[in-house]
Amino acid sequence: MRQGYGMFQQQSAKMRLTPQLRKAISILQLSIPELLEVVQQEMNENPVLEFASVNDRTADYPILSRPNRKGVTDSSYDPLHHAASNEVSLERHLKEQFMFMQKVPQLLRRIVIFMIGNLDSNGYLGPSLSEISDVLKVERELVEQALRILQSFEPVGVGARNLQECLLLQVHSLAESFPLVAVLIRHHLKDVAEYHVHKLSQRLQASPQEIQAAMEVIKGLNPRPGAAFHTEAVHYIIPEVVIEKSGEQLAVFTHQAALPRLSMNGYYERLVKEERVKNEAARFLTGKFQSAMFFLRCLEQRRKTIFRVAQAIADEQSEFFWKGTAYLKPMTLKHIADKLGMHESTISRATAGKYAQTPWGIFELKHFFPSGLPNQCGEAASSERVKTRLKEWIRSENQAKPYSDQKLADLLMQEGIQISRRTVTKYREELGISSSQRRKRI
Repeated sequence: MRQGYGMFQQQSAKMRLTPQLRKAISILQLSIPELLEVVQQEMNENPVLEFASVNDRTADYPILSRPNRKGVTDSSYDPLHHAASNEVSLERHLKEQFMFMQKVPQLLRRIVIFMIGNLDSNGYLGPSLSEISDVLKVERELVEQALRILQSFEPVGVGARNLQECLLLQVHSLAESFPLVAVLIRHHLKDVAEYHVHKLSQRLQASPQEIQAAMEVIKGLNPRPGAAFHTEAVHYIIPEVVIEKSGEQLAVFTHQAALPRLSMNGYYERLVKEERVKNEAARFLTGKFQSAMFFLRCLEQRRKTIFRVAQAIADEQSEFFWKGTAYLKPMTLKHIADKLGMHESTISRATAGKYAQTPWGIFELKHFFPSGLPNQCGEAASSERVKTRLKEWIRSENQAKPYSDQKLADLLMQEGIQISRRTVTKYREELGISSSQRRKRI
């Protein structure tokens, strides 16, 4: 056969993403806070859309509103905006304490204020005393005096220049005297972090029990005294669906405050129907009506998809909702996709960033798709169940002889769960549980 170029006609079926389909997909994968922003943007751009009135029962979504004392509904009310927040910064907290110190010379006061302004978010002093002395053109002795004033403030440990100094300030402020603790912090902090009890016991000529007691004191200190005043944006979780027990069945319904109810503006609708506007105005309103109707359909389709997925999850994970987190079984996105006749990517978009309120707390829908480990019965145990068993065994273990990761793997094998020691180590670290060496108490 001779190879060459040519033009041929060929028919093939291909799926193309239209702008409308792209928008529908993007709306499905949005979380509630992101979707609320999109709704607000759409309303700003489309005058046809508006919040539905209380008596409008034809709208697609429940109204996000609360009655005020006079019985008038205020659709702009959001209880989250009235939640208490911590607006006191570390700088303000320290300056308020400094205000009560009356007999402080002006120059010394200026140095302390400068130091307060140069603390990081953890409460540590960034610049060295020599740098402060050079910048402010003051003597080193005055800077040291200002540092002592700063380190006398609450929270204890603020104004420290390193971790050792921070911990020592807290130890010295305790009512009881802990000379061994101070020695460990000054000279053996690395060994304390690595939990070398016997090594420290031999080096310091102290019993292992004394070393462990000193380590417990260090463990109770705060290495970041200023972190409690570090203000960050609070991200609220709004569940989209509620799954609760109702008699002998599970009830699944969409959260009533998840989204505002939208409707078409009746005034503009009458203008178009009565042909009271002509030419460009009519074409403009007609286009806006079509855009608004498509947007409402996208919202409704999103709600139905998430509701169907939540309903399928409730059916498949019914033991979890009745008995607790230990009964969560392995499940894949493909399993739910096949059950609902949807594509796996659709299930992924419908579960990412969406939350469900359950009898055991609020969980992301992705939480109900844990990985599994094979057992001797030919079934699979979820990673959540394995973690629950690990926590139970470690909680009840003999602290003088804590379970090693291999022993925990053997216990799981006795229950029919095939797992390696390395996997046990991985799950233990995910739970934030220390190794058996660090859990050991003599």
